[in-house]
Amino acid sequence: MKYVLLVVIIGLFHGIALTQAQNTKMLPDKPGKFILKNQLDKCPGIDIASFSKNLTAVAEWIHLNNTVLNPPVGFDASVSFSGNSCEKITDNRDFGVQGRINFSFHYFYIENGKFLTATDWAAHDIEININSPISQIGHQYDETEFQSGDPPRLKQPMEKAIENLRQYYNSAPVEKEIAPGVRLYAGGHLLVFNPDQPDIWIPVTVREIMEAKQAYYKVKQEIDSIKYEKALVEWAKLNFKPDKVNSPDVYDLVKKEFENFTADELTQPAFSDSQSGISTINAHGEGMPVVRFNPASWNRALPSTAVQFMSMEYNPRTKTEMEDFKHDNGGLIDYVGLFAKNLQVDKIGILIHGK
Repeated sequence: MKYVLLVVIIGLFHGIALTQAQNTKMLPDKPGKFILKNQLDKCPGIDIASFSKNLTAVAEWIHLNNTVLNPPVGFDASVSFSGNSCEKITDNRDFGVQGRINFSFHYFYIENGKFLTATDWAAHDIEININSPISQIGHQYDETEFQSGDPPRLKQPMEKAIENLRQYYNSAPVEKEIAPGVRLYAGGHLLVFNPDQPDIWIPVTVREIMEAKQAYYKVKQEIDSIKYEKALVEWAKLNFKPDKVNSPDVYDLVKKEFENFTADELTQPAFSDSQSGISTINAHGEGMPVVRFNPASWNRALPSTAVQFMSMEYNPRTKTEMEDFKHDNGGLIDYVGLFAKNLQVDKIGILIHGK
């Protein structure tokens, strides 16, 4: 009986979905518009007019050089500028105004006889980051900060240790150099830059990152030890005595791994891999490169509003993927996939200032 009821319910939902699909018709041949929206914050001390002009130049070049947008057909191309330009740019060492250019495909369709345009979450989009070179390809080292209730005398040592640790990143490996200044990283992360400037990453030796990790965990061990002793006193008042734990602390494990590296290995470029112990660090090229951001990669002779870096998710779809998308989405064309496929990545470096 339960099985029969389940079959009836599944059939009912299938019928509803089929009816909805039959009542929705895509309009892939309807001409659309290219619409620019400037949503940048007006920040004191930043030449937003110049920055807006630069972003407009990028958007218009892509508009003219991508056949999906020139002209838009089947959708309105809603292109908006935004960004946290009023906030301090910590990752970029306080240079280069950051922004985003969002390309949203507001596709046309008819539902129950009514003409509609997809908006908000229903409209698929793709985003280009401006002057934010490491946001997608670098994973910053970070750990627990100083907490309320931690010993006050260890606040400064903890802040110093974690600030030092945070200068290091695991970088996605380079997959392909598409053109001078156009690089594809593993995972589909595209970075466009000035090839005449120094690289954004400085390789880090095993010694550098291990010293930074050991320094952090040494302070953390001291904090945890003091808090544990205080907890024992409070538990004793409740006649509770926990079993003694003999497992080694993270600091002891990191210290031991540090000591096990040979003198030659300590001078080698560091890599991070989950199989490389508690520290994850190895000297054998396994995993992701450990790096520091290179401030010299910025051309500081240019204004901070110049476009020096562009980055984006770049995953051109195959013909099969495009067909599957259309089949799974009621006949909707994968405009994001088409946009990526028709993006002239070999020529996009022309948009970088200072070349």
